[in-house]
Amino acid sequence: MADGVGLSVGATNLTAVVVGRAAVTRSAVVTLFADRPLEVGLPAENPRLTPDNRGTVITDFVDRVGDPVGIVAPDGSSHRGEGLLAEALRTLLYDVTNGCGTVDPVTVTHPAHWSPPMVEALRAALARVPELASAGLVSDAAAAVTALRDDPGLPTSGVVALCDFGGSGTSITLLDAAAGDPVSPTVRHSDFSGDLVDTALLNQVIGGLSASAAADMTGTSAIGPLSRLRAQCRATKERLSTTAATSLVAELPGHRGEVRLTRNELDEAIRPQLVDLAGVVQETLDRNGVRSLAAVATIGGGARIPLITTTLSEHFGVPVVTTPHPELTAAIGGGLQAARGADVGATAMAQAVAPPTAAAAAVAATQMAPEVQADAYDAVPSALAWSEADNVPDVAPTDPYDYQGEPAAAPRPPIHFTEPETTAAPEAGRRSPYALLIGGLLLVLAAVALAVWFVLRDDDAAEPTPSPTVTTTTTPTAPPTSEAPPPTSEAPPPPPPVVTQTVVPPPQTITQEAPPPPPPATSEAPPPPPETSEPPPPPVDEPSTPTSRPRLIPELPYETIPGLPFVPRPIQPQQPAP
Repeated sequence: MADGVGLSVGATNLTAVVVGRAAVTRSAVVTLFADRPLEVGLPAENPRLTPDNRGTVITDFVDRVGDPVGIVAPDGSSHRGEGLLAEALRTLLYDVTNGCGTVDPVTVTHPAHWSPPMVEALRAALARVPELASAGLVSDAAAAVTALRDDPGLPTSGVVALCDFGGSGTSITLLDAAAGDPVSPTVRHSDFSGDLVDTALLNQVIGGLSASAAADMTGTSAIGPLSRLRAQCRATKERLSTTAATSLVAELPGHRGEVRLTRNELDEAIRPQLVDLAGVVQETLDRNGVRSLAAVATIGGGARIPLITTTLSEHFGVPVVTTPHPELTAAIGGGLQAARGADVGATAMAQAVAPPTAAAAAVAATQMAPEVQADAYDAVPSALAWSEADNVPDVAPTDPYDYQGEPAAAPRPPIHFTEPETTAAPEAGRRSPYALLIGGLLLVLAAVALAVWFVLRDDDAAEPTPSPTVTTTTTPTAPPTSEAPPPTSEAPPPPPPVVTQTVVPPPQTITQEAPPPPPPATSEAPPPPPETSEPPPPPVDEPSTPTSRPRLIPELPYETIPGLPFVPRPIQPQQPAP
């Protein structure tokens, strides 16, 4: 699989990356020479630039891409912005590939907020450069999505807000997580940028020095020192992204000393601008009808500031996804697209590029050494030396990245959010008041039913008491005896018919004695009842006075009901009524 090369265009920095091997970052400054190709960056970034090298320094050409009016250099020459940018990208291509040029496929990324005429102007300028004529041209937002999907990963559905924190402003792009396409035009917010953060730190340092009256910053002699102090503030900002405190040396007229700065001071200096930025992102979501976000992705050098991640995560409540080197995300994504476009049939298309070989590692390790290609250019005096240029940008040098050196620091872990907590269900041991009320009612009903059952059982055991209206149904029952009836040749008489009679006796007073206690249980059979020669008394028609007797009297072979005529059982002989 070929190693893809990504070239990223920014307003303040230009970046070149060979995926998995090396990266080069230069300030968007070019130096023109009369007899050799232009150089990119500052002398502190580019070893081929020395104070003795005389050339024409041009800045701010990136924002002039597509402008029909040329840029007038200090020497009086005129240059188009897209032409200078194409030549600068060509130089970066040779720097990052160690002079190999177009060995690998190349993709160039442009700012997502550029207008179509600016993109077409850059495309036409790249076509005039042989090394970049076949390079692809995509937006840095699309390239960043490719890099973030590869590492550390993006959601597969929903909307992702991509925030590019650049040197001259912040670009906000809403992307469809599934397709990777923008759902709305990119919004440019220029009130929060790397330059404004540097200015805020510079004002804080100057305020502390002015309060102590240690330096004179009112004269013209302080212009140069203030420019250098601003560059130190930018380097301090980058250090505070990974440390809690740092210091810088302030060299001003009448004062030279060390100034200590902390991350809390940086946070307080930029907090209002960050709150406004979060409001702009929210307005962009509302304007496009996006009710919720799947994630927020941050790229650009400003994404290293921890307060940015904290503010966005607190405001939107979604994970904030970034990479270990957010300033290289767009270039890495461009390199991945170039490599995968060149090897369409490769099976490892969706994987990261394989580690370099030992030979490539040795080349990458020595790529940024000062002596590399030092003899490729002759130091020929030209129009202006770097020490004499009055339009040198006040930017801090950026060290190149070498993937074969010490491993980079681990990225800040993305913040993951859990689902909102719902109301917990009642515990198993705690019952609601309604359950207690229903349980109490059930207990009361059970007690009433039990009491009714006991009353009915006692009434069945006792003699029935007369009532104003009594309806009685009597059926013949067998006598309680264990012996079978003697056999007889005659057929047993038919059972008597059921007699139903309604009696309305006068109310009587009933005295009921408590039944005697039952006899103790014994294993012996109970003695038979005594035999008597006297027959049982015949029934009478007059109602007898009801008396209380114990339940289940085995001596009585039959039961009588007051007020009813005697009905003999089938096994007893019929006796004439008196």
